[in-house]
Amino acid sequence: MKIAIFSDVHANLAALQAVQNDIDRVGVSARLCLGDSVGYGADPRACLDLLLQSCDVLLAGNHDLAAAGRLSLDRFSGLARHAVDYARALLTEPQRKRLAEMHDEEWWGDLLLVHASPADPAEFPYVRDAEAARAQFDARQFRAAFYGHTHLPLAFEDDGERVGLTARPRLELKAGMRYLCNVGSVGQPRDQDPRACWALYDSDARTVAFRRVAYDIEATTARIKEAGLPEALAARLLVGV
Repeated sequence: MKIAIFSDVHANLAALQAVQNDIDRVGVSARLCLGDSVGYGADPRACLDLLLQSCDVLLAGNHDLAAAGRLSLDRFSGLARHAVDYARALLTEPQRKRLAEMHDEEWWGDLLLVHASPADPAEFPYVRDAEAARAQFDARQFRAAFYGHTHLPLAFEDDGERVGLTARPRLELKAGMRYLCNVGSVGQPRDQDPRACWALYDSDARTVAFRRVAYDIEATTARIKEAGLPEALAARLLVGV
């Protein structure tokens, strides 16, 4: 079984459509989105509708909950608050209600799915290094967990003695090991590669492959500027930071 796992669309419709097209070409049995459908980008309404129609799992990220009024804006930077306010104004009441009802974690078979953290799924910490990953492995039992939030595609491996980090484009999940995999970001990559990112999990081969997809970034940045959002949100898409 092949499963598409992705996160952090952030209202980037062109990137989401490009990823959906790539997923269609590969052919998968399920599509799992780990949250932050909205925020930063210019098309929260269209992105959320597409995700609701196409995804087998759609989690709530911190931007989603803020747009739904379930999370305080005090926890966001100025740029992020501006984008959340924009999303709140543009989303319909039924859409905001759906966001407010979404879960912050789910199991898909033996895979644990969260937006930011297996240890604290409702608190949204940033797991970016081996020390932070160690706390995740210690807090919960899982063979493989998938998350987003940091926008950095990578994986942590726990052999029972030490936790290592890898950014290889393809990862084999070995017997006796535990894994915490970040699927990167569809709509706002931050690993200096501006292409959209998603992960393909193969349950038979026990592999995770990170795929990069080009999309029309120039048109997307123009949409952000036309929407009256801060130009910094457009500029960062061009360089993937």
